[in-house]
Amino acid sequence: MTDQTDWDMTEREVRADHALDAYRERRRLRRGEDTWFGGGGEGLLESVEQGLDAEELSRRRIDVIQEAVDVGMGDELAEMLYDVARDEGVDPVLAFELVRCGLGVMPPSGGVENAPNFATTDKYRPEWLEPPVDPDSMLRERTLRFSFRRLRALLEQHTGSAADAFRAFAREPDVGPVGY
Repeated sequence: MTDQTDWDMTEREVRADHALDAYRERRRLRRGEDTWFGGGGEGLLESVEQGLDAEELSRRRIDVIQEAVDVGMGDELAEMLYDVARDEGVDPVLAFELVRCGLGVMPPSGGVENAPNFATTDKYRPEWLEPPVDPDSMLRERTLRFSFRRLRALLEQHTGSAADAFRAFAREPDVGPVGY
């Protein structure tokens, strides 16, 4: 490895440790004033929200999105982050901290293609009928999905230590600083 690669690996591990520490601190602070962070344990996976009624889940969603917006995330990104984290089985607050530290699975170098999958000469299916999805939001969602899915797999693999799972995530070859 070169010196640049060693520094990059160290920087990624520092960012991963920072995300986990910020998540733990947020849980510690909130545990005293509210119950939506769940009981004991790390609560890194979806078990945090089990047993909550619809009103508490709605309040938690609003709180997490508002905290994300308060630190400068756009509304659309905050909502997408919450929804994708729930879909992938990761605690949305943990997902928020991961996005906040800027660490994630890097998008493919060629980007994401958003062209229609049908021929443009089809006279029965004009192009305006199904306009393509905005490439930025498609790429953002895929990046979030891949990042949360990979983190979840590592958390399940390293059940004894969340810190080891986060360091393993940071060491993945396609993980790096992502500008969501």
